[in-house]
Amino acid sequence: MFNFVADMTLALFIARRLSLRTASGKTQSGIAIAVTGIALSVIVMLLSIAVMMGFKNEIRHKIMGFDSQITISLHAPSDGRDGSLINIDDLDKAFKVLPQNASATLTIRQPVILKTPDNFTGAVVKGMGRDHDWKFVSENLTAGTIPDYNADSTLYHTVISHNIAQKLNVGCGDKIDAYFLGGDTYRTRRLKIAGIYDTHFSEYDNAYIFATLPMLSALAGIDERLGTVVEINGLDSDTEISETAGKLSATLMDDIYTGRSDKFYSVTDVHSSAALYFNWLALLDTNVIVILTIMSLLTCLTLVSSLFILILRRVNMIGILKALGASDSLIRRAFVWLTMRLLILGLLIGNAIAIGIILLQTTTGFIPLDPEAYYLDHVPMEFNLAALLILNAGIILVSALVLILPSAIITTIPPSRVINYD
Repeated sequence: MFNFVADMTLALFIARRLSLRTASGKTQSGIAIAVTGIALSVIVMLLSIAVMMGFKNEIRHKIMGFDSQITISLHAPSDGRDGSLINIDDLDKAFKVLPQNASATLTIRQPVILKTPDNFTGAVVKGMGRDHDWKFVSENLTAGTIPDYNADSTLYHTVISHNIAQKLNVGCGDKIDAYFLGGDTYRTRRLKIAGIYDTHFSEYDNAYIFATLPMLSALAGIDERLGTVVEINGLDSDTEISETAGKLSATLMDDIYTGRSDKFYSVTDVHSSAALYFNWLALLDTNVIVILTIMSLLTCLTLVSSLFILILRRVNMIGILKALGASDSLIRRAFVWLTMRLLILGLLIGNAIAIGIILLQTTTGFIPLDPEAYYLDHVPMEFNLAALLILNAGIILVSALVLILPSAIITTIPPSRVINYD
């Protein structure tokens, strides 16, 4: 054990004493290229991870801003009568399976036709009440204000998307006729546009408008304990969402089997209702894995090439060390440590540049995107310290292992023939 530690210490000492520069003080061209290649690989890997994490979080945030993590609804579509609406008191037993961090909110979602003298379009109106979080709507508001759900003066105010506003050729303060559909009938109200939002998520922007829940309840003639859906949010992870949805579904089905309820509820989690988008996001993981694999291979190839260059440039020194009694394993470790110096230098440069780009993009968004194609107007990046540390540790570990086999070329160098090699 003592001899091994001594050999490692001596190998590290030799590696630290060896210079990576020429006699004139300039960095050797092969070394500079190697460090540059390693730095570029690290930059690509870190930016790939940052973009993947940022993009997934941004799209998830938009989806869950319109939808809920879990939605409970009746199988029979609502026709405006109490018998086909959800009474939230009927779900008290089912709510006992919810985690403490989850919240259950009753709301109304209803199809509506919006009409002006010249244009019309269809949408789904979502009622927002005192228990609802307007944060998502507020952070995407481009004009106007959020209606006050407690004020009678703003009871018939609404927030529509930029896309719908363009279709109808209206703006904040304008009024539109709304035909609320329910069963075989419809009710008409004139709504005032209080605000306009734009999430760049066209599929949802074209479909949703927001209104006060008291207005929709009054329109249907129902009290605040009735609604068309129950939205459950506040769950911490995808696993918790799936598990909670399963528990809710099982509890509600058990109520039917035991005769405690005669209503058939549908429990849908966001991964099912927005499966197309989540499957698309899952493909990003595959893309990033491919990029990381390719960049890791390039880094390893660069290091192996650098090792051979370092050995070739110091082959006479290797002969001298062997003649003085140094073991092959000692010399191999010294050159592996020397090559690892290149890796560490490349990592430091690559990390510094990548972190700078991530922070700059996060604060300024200077790299744009086409929102029609990507649902975002800039490239999202997220700095994650854990991912950065894991990636760097993985690169160092894999590189050290990869260098062990190529360094065996040192064992084939005969000292008698290379001491005077130039």
